[in-house]
Parts: sequence; structure tokens; C-alpha cells
Amino acid sequence: MSRGAQIKEVEEFPKRIKIFLIVILVVFSIGTIGFKILDNSSLADGFIRTLETTAFMFSDDSHLVERLLEVFLATIGLFTIWWVLWSVADMTLDGNLRRYLKMKYYSLKMRSMKNHIIIAGGGRIGEEIARVISVKKSNFVIIDNNELIVKSLRKKGYNAIYGNAEEESALKEAKIESALKIILTLPKTEANILVTLTVKELNPKIEVYARADDSSLASKLKKVGVKAVVIPEIVAGDKLAEELKV
Repeated sequence: MSRGAQIKEVEEFPKRIKIFLIVILVVFSIGTIGFKILDNSSLADGFIRTLETTAFMFSDDSHLVERLLEVFLATIGLFTIWWVLWSVADMTLDGNLRRYLKMKYYSLKMRSMKNHIIIAGGGRIGEEIARVISVKKSNFVIIDNNELIVKSLRKKGYNAIYGNAEEESALKEAKIESALKIILTLPKTEANILVTLTVKELNPKIEVYARADDSSLASKLKKVGVKAVVIPEIVAGDKLAEELKV
């Protein structure tokens, strides 16, 4: 199954549950009101008899109309139970139920995020930054568009979401509006410039830190609002020269 099909299956799971609940509500409403009218009984008695009927416990002294209602309720009840079991089994066997639960878990974690740090890009640089930040016990979340990287980061205990940091939807999912800082580790400086512009629109007060792959573009990052720019090659060269004492 393709990635798109998996996402669609996961997103449809809560819709299936809603449909199931609506069907159950309609069935029990019909049964409760129907038995109340036919037997001239209370709503409580009508509900209990509906419950018994969906469990295939029929009354021996039912007249024709009541029997037809019982058959209808039992048939719909059987179909509904079969449909729910099939849906759950299908989701479980395909692994989509696990994906849905994980998605909800990370969604709940993100809702509690506030005054946190966002790392755009979970590659080698992004992961190293995450390691350093995690030692300081700071709240942070990593955005990456590589599903394998996201899985690897989550296994290591980091908060990571699958998405493209160049898109507003991914930034909003990372709670950009309530974040204190964002660190852009995308390999292309042009991409970091575009992300900075988007970030500043969504959260003008946020502090932006970015890497650059070209020293000539570092000034452009500064102009669009980046607080500090790091060029990995220069940092590595300076460190090596320091170690060599040259």
C-alpha cells in the first residue's frame, strides 16, 4: 500500500467510528420508540427490549409487527457488529490502527507544547542539535519529510513529526505560534530563507537560527530576520585548525 493510501486509511478510521456510533444511536432510537408505541411501555423497557433483540433474545409472545421490528433490529445489529469487527481487523492487520494510535499520541503531545524549540530538518545536524538540547531538558520538536528519519528519531525518544518544514501546515502542526525558537538545518540556504519568511509571518517574536551552505548568502538570512547564521564547513575548518594549532 502506498504512503498516500495508508494516510487515507488512517484518517478514515475516526470517520468509521462516528458512522458506527450514529448507526447504533439510530437503531436503538428506532427500537426504543418502536417497542414503546407497540407495547405501550416505558422508554426504559423499550430500550431494554431493543438491547435484548440485538443480542438475538426474542420475546415469545410478540405479535406480527413486533416480530418484524425484532427481525429488523437483529439484522441491522448483526450487520453493524460485523462491519465494526471487519473495520478493526482490517486496520489492525494493515498496521493502520497502530499508526492511528501513534498519530493521536503525538498529536496530544504537540497540544501541550509551549515555549518550545522547533528543529527544521532531522538529518545529522538536526539530530546532533536535538541530542544537545535534550541534555538540557528543553522541550523541542523536529520536523522532517523523511519518514525513516522520523521513525528513527522517535525510537531515540525525540518528539518528531513527519512533514515539510517549508509548508505552513507542518509548522502549524509543530505549534509555531507558541514556539520560542526555531533552528533551520535545511541543506539549501534558499529554503531556509523562505522558511524564515513564513515563520516570521506566523510568529513575529520567534528567534530564528539557521545554517547556510554558502557564506555569500549568510547576509540574506540576516536580512530576513535570522538571529544567528552558522556555516558548518567554516565551523569545522576553524575547529580543525584549532586542534592542529596552526
